[in-house]
Amino acid sequence: MFALGAGLKIFAISAAAVWLGWIALRRAFSQLHLIWAGFCVGLIAIMLIEVLGREMIGAAYPVMAIASCASCSFFWLTSRALFRHDAAIGWPEIAIVAGIFLPTIFDQLALSLSFGAWMGEASLAQWMERLDGLQVFFSSAALLLAFGEGLNGWSGISDNEKRIRYIYLSSFGAGVVICVMLFDHGRLTFVSPGLTVLIQGLCAAMIMCSVSLAIIFRQNNPLPSGAARKSPPATGDEMALARRAQALVAEGAYLDPELKVSTLAQRLHEKDYKVSRAIVSALGHPNFNRFINGYRIRHAESLLADTESSASILDIALDSGFASLGPFNRAFKEANGLTPREYRRQKEKAATGIGDGLSSSEVFAE
Repeated sequence: MFALGAGLKIFAISAAAVWLGWIALRRAFSQLHLIWAGFCVGLIAIMLIEVLGREMIGAAYPVMAIASCASCSFFWLTSRALFRHDAAIGWPEIAIVAGIFLPTIFDQLALSLSFGAWMGEASLAQWMERLDGLQVFFSSAALLLAFGEGLNGWSGISDNEKRIRYIYLSSFGAGVVICVMLFDHGRLTFVSPGLTVLIQGLCAAMIMCSVSLAIIFRQNNPLPSGAARKSPPATGDEMALARRAQALVAEGAYLDPELKVSTLAQRLHEKDYKVSRAIVSALGHPNFNRFINGYRIRHAESLLADTESSASILDIALDSGFASLGPFNRAFKEANGLTPREYRRQKEKAATGIGDGLSSSEVFAE
């Protein structure tokens, strides 16, 4: 059981490493992907500590111990990014994450710099115990909040959205109950050590698989507008900011495939969350991506309607600001009910007056 459990932990490490490589190579630097990358780093750290042991890790242990704190805190932030339209990180979120990291940072500094020599071992032990209790409090809060995010905006969502949330909630809930509550991170001994390692490995692999599935689903299926909380009426400042954002995007900013709400906010000299809120509340778009894709799709429609153009669908997608063909096809069909190729054929038929279902090239071939 030790070998199988260790193998599952190595599988979780490998899956996390693959995600990190994919995010780096694809330059997928959205908020969701960056937060997920932080969680993957934390998972790798905690799994290596469990598989290799402190002695084998050696001098790198303090850094890995601190990095392991991301496994809990960044999981909650990943859940927020998965199931919220506006998952802006403010001071409350920073405070909870800090409450998880700071006790471990203090512990490792105290041990490395021998704090006990000048403040007394007993006093140091008391401080560590208090900080550990604070860390348990914030970690428990983050875990509860992460579970709650899966229930956020439940009414009105699609059946597929419900299925992916069921998978997420069941795997995460089982992992927390088994590993944290029952096994206390492996410190309880009412079962054999081998079974404990096996169950830990199963939980880690299960959570990696289920959340990976949720992230892939979210990439292909932006959160439905029905799941979003109703926004309050736009203020005058939000209306003005929305007009500024709209003007900047209409000038051609949408043609940049790397355009994100953060880069748009920088160009407007505003905070990310303010720009995102203005787009949703003042302009009525479900999210930033839908807002930008509207301009990109209209640009693509004009290129596809040019019957004399020989540009490929891929070239048109790239010229319209999409980074690849898949997202372009999905966004275009969602907006028009037709694929880009079908839309082009329809325009060709209208231009040539052909209505028998054949494209112009097929007619001339006959």
